Amino acid sequence: MLRSMYSGISGMKVNQTKLDVIGNNISNVGTTSFKSSRARFSDMLSQNVSDAMAPSNNQGGVNASQVGLGVQLASIDSVMTQGMMQPTGRQLDVAIDGDGFFMVSKGPSIYGNALEVNHRAGAHNITEQSLSGSGSEIMYSRDGSFILDEQGNLLTGDGFRVLGYSLTNDDSAQQATGLTPNAVNTGGLDFRFGPGSQLNGFKVVLGNIGPGTVTSADVNKDEKTIIVNGDFSDTGALTPAQVESAINKGLSSSGISQQVFVSGKPLKFEGLGSDSVLGGTDALAPKATSIAGFNVQFNEGNELNGYSFEIENISKEPLKVTVEKGRKKIVINGNFIDKSFNASDLQDEINSVLKKDGFRQEAKVTGSPATLANIKGASDDSGKVDKKPEIVNVKDGSKNDLLVGGFTFSQPENGELNDYTISIGESVAGTALSVVVENGNIIINGDFYSTPDKFTSEELRTKVNSALKAEGLKTQFTSVGGQIDKDKIDNKIKFTGGETAASPKALNIAGLNVELPKGELFNNIEFVIEDINSTSLGVKYTPGTTGSNPKFVITGDFTKKVSARDLEDKINEALAAAHQTEKPQVKVSGTSKPYTGLTSDAIEGGEVDKSPTKVIVGGVELTFDAGAALNGYKFQVGTITPGTKTSANIDEKSKTITINGDFVTANAVTAKNIQDALTRALEGKGIDQGITASGKPMEIGGVVSEETYGGTPVESMNADGSINFVDGTKDLKSYDGQLKTLKIPDKVRVPGTDTELAVKTYTIDKNGIINGVLEDGRVAALGQIAMSTFKNPEGLTKLGGNLYSSSVNSGDAIIKSGIGTLNDDNSKGYGDNLQGMLEMSNVDLSEQFTDMIVSSRAFQASGKMITTGDEILQDIINLKR
Repeated sequence: MLRSMYSGISGMKVNQTKLDVIGNNISNVGTTSFKSSRARFSDMLSQNVSDAMAPSNNQGGVNASQVGLGVQLASIDSVMTQGMMQPTGRQLDVAIDGDGFFMVSKGPSIYGNALEVNHRAGAHNITEQSLSGSGSEIMYSRDGSFILDEQGNLLTGDGFRVLGYSLTNDDSAQQATGLTPNAVNTGGLDFRFGPGSQLNGFKVVLGNIGPGTVTSADVNKDEKTIIVNGDFSDTGALTPAQVESAINKGLSSSGISQQVFVSGKPLKFEGLGSDSVLGGTDALAPKATSIAGFNVQFNEGNELNGYSFEIENISKEPLKVTVEKGRKKIVINGNFIDKSFNASDLQDEINSVLKKDGFRQEAKVTGSPATLANIKGASDDSGKVDKKPEIVNVKDGSKNDLLVGGFTFSQPENGELNDYTISIGESVAGTALSVVVENGNIIINGDFYSTPDKFTSEELRTKVNSALKAEGLKTQFTSVGGQIDKDKIDNKIKFTGGETAASPKALNIAGLNVELPKGELFNNIEFVIEDINSTSLGVKYTPGTTGSNPKFVITGDFTKKVSARDLEDKINEALAAAHQTEKPQVKVSGTSKPYTGLTSDAIEGGEVDKSPTKVIVGGVELTFDAGAALNGYKFQVGTITPGTKTSANIDEKSKTITINGDFVTANAVTAKNIQDALTRALEGKGIDQGITASGKPMEIGGVVSEETYGGTPVESMNADGSINFVDGTKDLKSYDGQLKTLKIPDKVRVPGTDTELAVKTYTIDKNGIINGVLEDGRVAALGQIAMSTFKNPEGLTKLGGNLYSSSVNSGDAIIKSGIGTLNDDNSKGYGDNLQGMLEMSNVDLSEQFTDMIVSSRAFQASGKMITTGDEILQDIINLKR
């Protein structure tokens, strides 16, 4: 028989198997986290036709001649490459981005009797004894489409339990029995602790206890102390509830989740604060003051304390200064309008008057007189009275023949119609009388060719006046005389040279707008505010004469707002008195702008040397050198904690000096220590005043508690399947020596209390930690999803349902250590958990269809090999014939 026929048979067999593998891959293209397979071939034994020959002297070597006997199936491999990630948005969908498998169990729930895991270096596996004793079968999957049952257990879609680690904020090396430490007390307060071991070995001590201290707590993990700060200087200054809140906030900020409960009545410690330092004065110069553009400084002394400067007459010549001791005023009169003096002149005048009046202090003046806007001014000559215009014949400029169509027009009273013309427009027989006013022309249309009585002069006057009024012109003709005369139709007259009454430009007096009467009477009128600090408003008016303009001289308190109505009344009274016949009136409007800087602040701050009164704080008497630098300051005891170095802090804003030191240990603080500390602090702040401390500092007892002990860890999973609160925002540690059944409960119990908080929502982070957000906003760490890998993941046995089991060739599972492990940490070699995602199948359809075509053609070719062999055998049989 032909060997090629058997080779064809082997080819058909292996390609049939490969098509089976391809079909399975294609059918699972939509299976979550499915891993595809591939079929590999190898050739079969080859038969020697002739052996190989070595080279000789006469010829070279000869290769062996071999005939292959066909193909065989080498292996069917699992392709464990990662599939694409598919977003689902579902909270219980978790994908693994990288290496690793979820661990699931078939068997009873595992809470108390956990699966023991060996996490020593190089091990990381489940102990056989605990696995056999648990009654569970461990399987592996990359399908993270989890579900919950009615008890909140985390399951695969087929109901297998998802395994993971219990978590704690405590020491995971201890047994999690959830015992509370012993209660302690200090400062009259009793401190009770919640379950846990985080605060074992801690002491509660008092820190800053001075007056006004805000209640707070500092946690020192290195020295294992909880330092309570608050106002222990007065009864009722702080409450146990405030201390409890402050401690728990401090613990939380330090990453400690264990709670503290505070009760009792805080002690009151006497002598923690002093009275204010009073009575000290320095030889100081008063503060500089300013007046009307000048800055005035004085030398040291207090004689002028309480005095102030005031400007009175601002147009007075010469410069004059007076001191009014009764009112404590230094009054300056001078020409500020024309600025006829300077700072040196004013300084000399002030010092001369002060010396004359017996004052020892002298002034130094700088600056220049202030510019006072609208204190002086004048109007212009734009005031006019009404003047009648001339009427001119447009044709020849004459002033005699002024009839238009036989009518004469009266002369207007003012210049409103300047450059206006009157002419006849349309004058066809039968045309109705009408008047048009446009572009400076008054055009009359009508029948000027019929009988003279076609219309009358009165009718024409009425029509012309109505047309002017319609155009908004105020001028009205008082008379129109004559009658129709067709010989005068072409005449055209023009008004010129008339003037309309107007007022001069308004005055602005200290920000008030003063509108002047119409006419020439007040052209170029002047004004000046003479006394700017007068208690009463007054106006003096001088009419204009040949060679001089009319003028207002005004006095009043223009350092404040002046009423527009009051100034209007005063001006009109003065005008009425001077022009009794005409009685002209002005109109004042607006709001006056007060002139600032014309009255100075009171001179203050001048002092002479004097020592403050002594004060007592913390049992120490403090006396002071002469000076006022420490006036208003209070001294208080601050931090008293054992071991505190003696120091002093100065708060310049609140004027408080706090003394810190070990006021608990006998003789740890001395008066000399306090004096030195205060001197350094004052020098550091640039405060130049000496302090002397004397006496024995107080010793404060009962401010350090006993050490806590006896607390044991609290873990998230109890043996009965209930869940304890473990703070997910704090440092987490896993009990990674044990695998348990994970759970997302409806409620979480707060250890040490009867409080149960509902789980509103939950998240799963990249490390597999399940965090529940509780109804009060806190975050509870419920557990951590366990993961494993294998040295040979392709050697895993597929169980169906997206599950795998280990085989003798895959090796034992290498389990990922939990967060905060106490053993060998191998967690960096595993992929991340992605919530709301699922891993898709890694089947590549284009590759599978290509392999399908190749395998199909190979199968057909192998079959063709058999039929070809059959034809050859038929030919051999036919040779006998």
